[in-house]
Amino acid sequence: MPETSENCEIRQADIADAKVLAMLGVVTFFEAYYEQDAAGDLANYVTETFAVDKIASEFADPATTYLIAYRGEKAVGYAKLIRDAREDGVTGVRPIELKRIYAVERVWGTGVGLALLDHCRSLAKSEGFDTLWLGVWQENQRGQNFYRKHGFRNVGTITFPYGDSVGINDVLEQPL
Repeated sequence: MPETSENCEIRQADIADAKVLAMLGVVTFFEAYYEQDAAGDLANYVTETFAVDKIASEFADPATTYLIAYRGEKAVGYAKLIRDAREDGVTGVRPIELKRIYAVERVWGTGVGLALLDHCRSLAKSEGFDTLWLGVWQENQRGQNFYRKHGFRNVGTITFPYGDSVGINDVLEQPL
């Protein structure tokens, strides 16, 4: 069931949305990291991670849910949740991971990201999860600020292999 706010409409994606999700994945990841990342590492990561076939295959996993945000007829963001995923430091009894949440750059600051986050929290609560957690790159100050502003706290770190380097992600959680 789509959820509408003044900023966007959010609905659960299905396999027919794999191409749109792949496009959103490439565009939003590039926009978020092109200034920090080596071009080759970025190109390799987005072509592997956001391949249409790979995303389509994830719909077979009942633990994975994708959400898409639209403004009018335009897809402007997405989120990916993974049920019952856990990382060291996460304190909840029944956690859910917010694996990805991105919006296209031209809608940054308009509330689309918060609408997606709110939808993820509502969905997680409705399914009985008690904690929402995520990993965010320590150098992603925009993301760090967003999550802390909206009630997440640091509970640890994890490594994120990326091309020829390994990034350090803070593990953030929020009780639901």
